[in-house]
Amino acid sequence: MRVSRPISVIFSMNSGAPSTTSSQHHIIDVVRWLLIVATVMFAAAGLWIRYRFGAVLLDQVLLNLPAIGGGAGVGSGAVAVELVGWVMVPLTLAAAVSVVLVRRGRRAGRVQGRISMRAIWLPLLAALVSLASFLSITGVPQYVYSLSDSRSIEPYYVTPAITAKPARALNLITIYLESIEDTFSDTQLFGEDLLAPVEQATRDWSVYRDLQQPATGGWTMAGIVATQCGMALKSDLLEAGFDPNETGERLGTYLPGAVCLGDLLGQAGYTSTFLGGASSSFAGKDTYLHSHGYQTVLGLDDWKRTGEAAQDISDWGLSDQRLFARASAVVDELHAAQRPFNLTLLTLDTHEPAVLRDSCPASGREPMAAATHCSMQAVAGFIDHLRAAGYLADTVVIVTGDHLKGIGAGTAFYDELSQASQRRIFFRLWSPAPVRLEVAEGDQFSVLPTTLEALGFSVAGGRAGLGMSLIGTRPVVGVALALPPQEYAALLSAPSRTFYARIWAR
Repeated sequence: MRVSRPISVIFSMNSGAPSTTSSQHHIIDVVRWLLIVATVMFAAAGLWIRYRFGAVLLDQVLLNLPAIGGGAGVGSGAVAVELVGWVMVPLTLAAAVSVVLVRRGRRAGRVQGRISMRAIWLPLLAALVSLASFLSITGVPQYVYSLSDSRSIEPYYVTPAITAKPARALNLITIYLESIEDTFSDTQLFGEDLLAPVEQATRDWSVYRDLQQPATGGWTMAGIVATQCGMALKSDLLEAGFDPNETGERLGTYLPGAVCLGDLLGQAGYTSTFLGGASSSFAGKDTYLHSHGYQTVLGLDDWKRTGEAAQDISDWGLSDQRLFARASAVVDELHAAQRPFNLTLLTLDTHEPAVLRDSCPASGREPMAAATHCSMQAVAGFIDHLRAAGYLADTVVIVTGDHLKGIGAGTAFYDELSQASQRRIFFRLWSPAPVRLEVAEGDQFSVLPTTLEALGFSVAGGRAGLGMSLIGTRPVVGVALALPPQEYAALLSAPSRTFYARIWAR
């Protein structure tokens, strides 16, 4: 009985040259391994983002990419090394194995029956699942879903403006605390009040314990823009369209159509100064500040040039202890100039991953708990300096978190914060003329009008941007925050294309 064989096999048995079918098998091998490499890449990158940062938004990802406005680098060498370990190592191994096996198969020149696309179905499915997971983690589905929403924040937005100035100009100091929220004072969750030094230093200040993070917040630049411009931060790459030919011009401005705190204070005769321990260019921070009224912006490179010791500089930047030592000298100079000033500071010791220095021993605490306590001590020391020098007599001081702490499986306080029933951003305010923060509801958009009113400026209806001042007892009506929570979140997530096209217009 004669056994029939596929023609491709007969050809292979009677010829020493590679067959057409053998070449087709080789192509399928290459495609299959490319799909496997893609699967590894997307899976590793997605898992790392979830592990290190938790949930993120697409705008957050885009606005931190160096190529489209995110400044230089990732901010921390430790984070960069970790990213390499999570993504590049498995990716390199998968690529190396694929090259070896494909070349071995090609040299063998063997053919194993008919060509079948079934050979790549499983790798293709795995790659698609991996890509879908990565896109979900980086907020792409949520963004795509929001595209169909025609609502806009425009009807709720009031262009920030000062309608009247005070008889005496007060200075302003704003201290942004990296990832600090009121939850850290919960002794039941953390075993101690991690914010105790600042709580003690601000014991006679105005307190607001219901400051919410908008649905579009969650990272430093979003927090700064929300509190200084009264609006959500969205990337113009997707929101308003992006012409690659304008890349250089785009990177030279940041929300050029927005009116922000520095702009208003500049018009009122203030000088504005920013001090931060991290690189000023990270996430486009310096571009934003210079675009909106800040004359002086000092960061890591400046501290290195002025001789800060290596032991006081971590992967993220200058320690908070040294930053506030510098800030004390700067505020002395600003106050001596007898011209109203706006001084903004941003801490960094509480940024993931926590780095402890000789000046901040663990003392039995978990590293992030120790870093938080030491950072709060540095802030408290600066406040004590302001009080001892008599500066609080003519200066408004705001101490607030820049955003809630991001929690991923690999971050500090994951278990504790996952159990928290309500998470709110830390907010304390000092004013030479005491103010009462009694508005029932507020979020980071409320900080801009609150700051202006605390300085003695008048703003129509207590409104600026999307926010309404927290000072007094006015009802929360006529603003976006008055909407039901889910509707408010959806409104902020909507593209609002016309609005952002104007805000990003150059």
